[in-house]
Amino acid sequence: MVGCNRGSSYIIHDATLLTLAPLAARASAAVAVGEVDLGIVAGGTLVVDAGRIVAAGKRADCEAAVRSLRARSSVVLEIDAGQAVVMPGLIDAHTHALFAGNRIDDLADLAAGRSPQLGMRYTIAQTRARSEDELIEIGGRHLALMRDHGTTTAEVKSGYELTTAGELRLLSVLAALDRRADLPHVVPTFCGAHALPPEFNDYGSFVDELCERTLPAVARQSVAAFADAFCEQGFFSAEQSERFLKSAAQQGLRSRIHADELHHSGGSRVAARISSVSADHLNFADAEDIAALSDAGCIAVLCPGTVFYLGLERYAPAQALSDAGVPLALATDFNPGTCPSASLQMIAFLARRHLGMTPSQTIAALTLNAAHALCLASVTGTLTSGKRGDAIVLGIKDYREFGYYFGCNLVARTFLG
Repeated sequence: MVGCNRGSSYIIHDATLLTLAPLAARASAAVAVGEVDLGIVAGGTLVVDAGRIVAAGKRADCEAAVRSLRARSSVVLEIDAGQAVVMPGLIDAHTHALFAGNRIDDLADLAAGRSPQLGMRYTIAQTRARSEDELIEIGGRHLALMRDHGTTTAEVKSGYELTTAGELRLLSVLAALDRRADLPHVVPTFCGAHALPPEFNDYGSFVDELCERTLPAVARQSVAAFADAFCEQGFFSAEQSERFLKSAAQQGLRSRIHADELHHSGGSRVAARISSVSADHLNFADAEDIAALSDAGCIAVLCPGTVFYLGLERYAPAQALSDAGVPLALATDFNPGTCPSASLQMIAFLARRHLGMTPSQTIAALTLNAAHALCLASVTGTLTSGKRGDAIVLGIKDYREFGYYFGCNLVARTFLG
């Protein structure tokens, strides 16, 4: 499934190339309602030199780059795509992909209409019990599965140890995984405000611990790019989430937040007040929340897989968000308890079927807008010169089939730039 590891050189000919170049030229991540100009080039060529795109477009316009690369390198993979769709690698903007154990018994409870019994404490115990080498092996396996389904960059959160030493350990594992040339690029997020660990009896005292001890240690480690809080009824209140994220900002970490996922819990308003880079989930966001997110310039990272798995009563109001000018990104929320799926292709189907998103909206939400949600739009998300050679070859010739098929894998090759 892997076409090339990072840093490789390759040329793809005769592709139905989705460059997204028209969107790359825009300063904003926002996309319009309806169809989006994906910069489609029929019979296109993509040229990648040592992991960076040097040309993408019509074959005649790329010939000089092709000749130059052939002349300078004796190791160049060349592929005739046979008019198959070639597009930017998928970017998963919200995952919890570093965990040990599974919750298969919880699925049985959900199927029987019972409340799941294992829950997050089970995953915390399982993750704490693994060695660092074991966690690297588990995380590598999860990321390889994501890669094989087209993901070339993934945000991955800590949050399954919830001690200072344990969270630093998870972030260290994520840094090690990001160095692997055969795996998707990893964007580490410190999700310290994820759940109440067994050592604490109340959320207030745990937030004290996070702000006073853990966050300074995370900042000194210099691995995490973001901090995240699970703002939800029965977990971290809006006030506690805001305190944690403001403290994280003082330590130099950008903010993202689980907002209004299971109930209307106030997370969207927190995101707006602190100008969080993203507000994620938003299943129960209302019109006032949407207006606040729009005014604050937050990106909405929607996770319809969680709604599907849990059988929640409503999906995120994607069209209302888009109508209000809130940019839409999509993510798996890959985790053991509420969305054990590593496939952004499945998310594309759910977005089209249940969020009412068009094929081009969906592709933009899984590439450039997701890159914006991770502050990586200058690096990846489009097939344009200077960006990483993150690309996927699909077994289709019409881009509208992306998100039409589900439960199968259309990716023929994944190229990691």
